[in-house]
Amino acid sequence: MHVIDWLMKQNPVIKRLTAIHLLNQDIPYTNEGYINDYLDLFDHEKKLWGQGVYSPKWISTHYTMLELMTMEINPQNAIYQEGLKTLLKYLWPAHGMYNKRVHVDMCVAAMVLNMCAYGQLKEPKIDEMIDYILAHPMPGGGWNCSWERKPKPHIASVHTTLSVLEALHQFLHQGYTYRRDEVREALYQGIETLLSRDLYKNKKTGVPIHPTMTKGSYPARWKYDILRVLEFLTTMHFPYDPRMQDALNLLKSEMKGPFMPKGSKIPGLIHFPLEQGRYGAFNTLRMLKVLKMYEPDTYQYLIQKDVTHEKT
Repeated sequence: MHVIDWLMKQNPVIKRLTAIHLLNQDIPYTNEGYINDYLDLFDHEKKLWGQGVYSPKWISTHYTMLELMTMEINPQNAIYQEGLKTLLKYLWPAHGMYNKRVHVDMCVAAMVLNMCAYGQLKEPKIDEMIDYILAHPMPGGGWNCSWERKPKPHIASVHTTLSVLEALHQFLHQGYTYRRDEVREALYQGIETLLSRDLYKNKKTGVPIHPTMTKGSYPARWKYDILRVLEFLTTMHFPYDPRMQDALNLLKSEMKGPFMPKGSKIPGLIHFPLEQGRYGAFNTLRMLKVLKMYEPDTYQYLIQKDVTHEKT
C-alpha cells in the first residue's frame, strides 16, 4: 500500500480531493461523507448552523460554511447558497458598517467575500467588500483587522493578510471583473508581504512570529500557518520562490514518511470529530499537494514509498 491508496480509503471527501489534486482526475461534485454530515445539521427554519451566524465557534454558520468550501462542496448547492444569504445579511450590513464608527472586521469581511465568490454570487455587496479591502491596506502591504483601532497598527497581520489573499484570488478565479487590475496588484503585493517574512518569520529577529504558525492545522479556521499559506500558493500555481524553502523544510520535518500529523487543535466547539486515526489525512493530502507543486522529486519519492506495515 502507498500513501495515495491510504488516502483513497478515507472519508469520501478526502477520497474525492485526492483524486482531483493528486491524481489529476475530473470528479463531479458529491455530497457524500463529511459534506452530507454538515448539510444534515443545517436548520432550514432559522437558516443557520449551530444556532448562530459567526459564533459559537466553530459550529456557527460562518465556520461551518468555511469548512464546506474547503471540502469543495458544489458551490450551487441550495443549502450553501442559503447560508450565503445569511452571512451577507448579518456579516456585511450597511456597506460594511456595524455602526457609524465601526467597520466589519477585515478578516471576517475577507472570509465572507471568499465564500460568496466561491458560490459565484451575483450581488452588489461583493463589490462593496472589494472596495473595503482595497481602501485599507497597511503601508508596507498586506492587511490588519485592527486597522481602525487606536493606536493604529503600522504593519500587516499575517492572519488577516492570508484571509484577504484567499478572497482576492477566489474573486479573480471565479471571473469577477470589478476593479480587476487593482485586485490583482493588491494580491501580488500581499503575497510579497508574506514572502518578505519567509512566510513565518519576524522581520526584525528572524524567529517565528508564533510557534503555532510553523505547524499545519485542519481546519485552520481564521488562523495562519505555513501549511495553509503554502497550500494557497499551490492553488494559485504561484511559482517557487527561495523564500518558501525554510517553511517547506519545517513542514517536511513534521512528516512521518509520507504522512503528516493532524496538527494542533484550535479550542472551540465542533460538530463532530473529523479524523480518528494516527495521522491527519487532510494534512497529509494538503502537504502532498504542496510538495507536488514545489518539490516534485520529493513528492514522487513519498508517493512510491511502501507504507503497508505502517500503523495508520
